[in-house]
Amino acid sequence: MTIRDPASDELVMLIDAGLEGLGELTGTCSGKLTCNNPQCGRTLLVSGDWSHDVNVDDHNGRETWIDYIRVRYISPPLPIFTPHASTPAKVTSAIHAAAELLWINPSAAANQLRQAIEELLTVKGIKRTYINGSHKRKTYPAHARIEMFGSANPANAEVAETLMAVKWIGNSGSHGSDLTVAEVLEGAELLQHALTELYDPTNSLRRARIKEINRKKRIPRSKN
Repeated sequence: MTIRDPASDELVMLIDAGLEGLGELTGTCSGKLTCNNPQCGRTLLVSGDWSHDVNVDDHNGRETWIDYIRVRYISPPLPIFTPHASTPAKVTSAIHAAAELLWINPSAAANQLRQAIEELLTVKGIKRTYINGSHKRKTYPAHARIEMFGSANPANAEVAETLMAVKWIGNSGSHGSDLTVAEVLEGAELLQHALTELYDPTNSLRRARIKEINRKKRIPRSKN
């Protein structure tokens, strides 16, 4: 169902009277989406902004009218990714919070991904605070904590680099930059990669197998 705003309703009257073109139609829209996967069948409520504008084909110059929809809200929220089952609860909670905010406020969603990193580093034993020279307790910035995580164990270096990239995206959301949904999803994809490296045991087994093959310069075979 499409619900137009009052200005659009007035414009529709002008269009119907032949006094105006279609290019400025805007409004709000809402509706339901149902997953066509038989194993899911989940129904979501969706709302957002709607506009009707002309699209010009780059090849033949032909004009067609297209409805554009900008999603602003989805309930229940779509997961941005499913963390591995071994992922700490507070990390998973921050990821779910990011999913809830994604369409409403992408920058706030990115900040939640940054919070997920903070929770992860705490679980990994990286200190949150320190006592400065004036004997006052201060909070380590995320940047410093990620660096500490990376230097604590050489095996953490690649994951730390990935977390740093997610942190920069989160910083953009915290410092006033208007992030897009696509940019936040890129950060989520990077965070998923880092968590998979840390908590999916098949990754460590795969890396061990690669090292073994490279060391022996052949496929190792078990002895019968």
